[in-house]
Amino acid sequence: MRKIFTVILFLLPLQAYANPDVSVLKWQEETQLTTSGKASEVFIQGKIKNLPANQVMTSFAISFDEKQNLKITKVICDNQLADYSFLNNSLKIKFPKPKETNGSFALYFTYEETYDKINKFLRQEAIYIPSFAAGADAQVTINFPGYLESATLNPNITKNGGSFVYRNSVPENGVQEIIKLTTAQSVWDMAINVTIKSDQPLNDVQVKMPNYFQNGGQKVENLSTKSNILKFQEVSQGDNKIYKFNTAEKEILIENRARISTGTSNRLRITRNPNDYLDVPQDEAALLLPILEKIKRDEKYRNLPLYAQIGKFVHEFLKYDLSYTGKLPKVKEILRNPIGVCTEYSRLYNGLARVAKIPAMLIDGAACGEYDRCQGHAWNRIYRDGEWIDVDATWDLMSGIVSSSHVYFNDDGKGEISTRYFGGQRTVSSSMGFEMKSGSYNHSN
Repeated sequence: MRKIFTVILFLLPLQAYANPDVSVLKWQEETQLTTSGKASEVFIQGKIKNLPANQVMTSFAISFDEKQNLKITKVICDNQLADYSFLNNSLKIKFPKPKETNGSFALYFTYEETYDKINKFLRQEAIYIPSFAAGADAQVTINFPGYLESATLNPNITKNGGSFVYRNSVPENGVQEIIKLTTAQSVWDMAINVTIKSDQPLNDVQVKMPNYFQNGGQKVENLSTKSNILKFQEVSQGDNKIYKFNTAEKEILIENRARISTGTSNRLRITRNPNDYLDVPQDEAALLLPILEKIKRDEKYRNLPLYAQIGKFVHEFLKYDLSYTGKLPKVKEILRNPIGVCTEYSRLYNGLARVAKIPAMLIDGAACGEYDRCQGHAWNRIYRDGEWIDVDATWDLMSGIVSSSHVYFNDDGKGEISTRYFGGQRTVSSSMGFEMKSGSYNHSN
């Protein structure tokens, strides 16, 4: 009997292929996420098929993406500790006994993976099964620790407590599903700095500003206002504050500071009348209604609720381009040239949601994206099932929970800064900037 060496390769997560002499019957994985990466155990049950006469299979190999930082911790084949090697991210395993056609095998191995970088405020993980396992009975479980919460809306994945579970017969193209998680509690030391400049002394001037951070569904503590002008008067006026100054200075600095806590235990109920957030300009509605009907008919969105269908469409329709920062085109222009940044994503989402009779508002704030870099950001808030929830079409977050780095400043359209002065003519300008520093967040669970 002549022996042959047959190799099975599957490359995670980029490519996959298998020798046609193997059929995968069962694919099971269980993963535990850690602060540095993950620890996984994999079980594969298969069958040998179509070997030439008088030939057997003696071993095979499993290859991972060479960029993965892996450590194999155990390998069992057919219920026996297996002879194996692991070089250049290729796991080579020897069968305890050679396999003939119709012979079955069972492989179990465990490994640890360390990531080079983890975004602690929006962590993304993949559920991946290669296409050569098409038809296999699959179950993949990802367990996440208590300091994380789910920001995932995926109809193909079931969330059960602190776990995500994928169960299905593996489709022809394999499986690649993304789950998203965020820290269940984050604390931020925030400062919004407003600068008023004039060509003449700013005596007897009033500055109108929004009540930053408040009524946004987040916990706000230690709210304070400081200025380079020691004496000033502060008056509340609805959603705004009026600051009155009388100074010989030509520049006024106003600093609004607060400690903001976000995440599960800090999420507060938002009170707004949903009927106030349904209006759409007639010209915009005429453009958006046909698009909404097209979204409803699209098969790839059929398993999602309508508000999420709209978000998926906007996320895929627009192309992100930082050069559009500050341009603020109208909806008509966004549809004609679907390029922009978060302001365009949120504006288009807002119009489509309202046309669909979903109360929606635009939010101005800040968030920390890739490499935890924090910057100004815009997203949406919608009214669903009797409560307001946050959605972010730019980042494709449609579960009702955005990242715990999303910090609310004010409703869009209510963030204008205006000045009123008395006596004489002046040229006055205003600008706003912010500082965002991460405080502690709980990793004790």
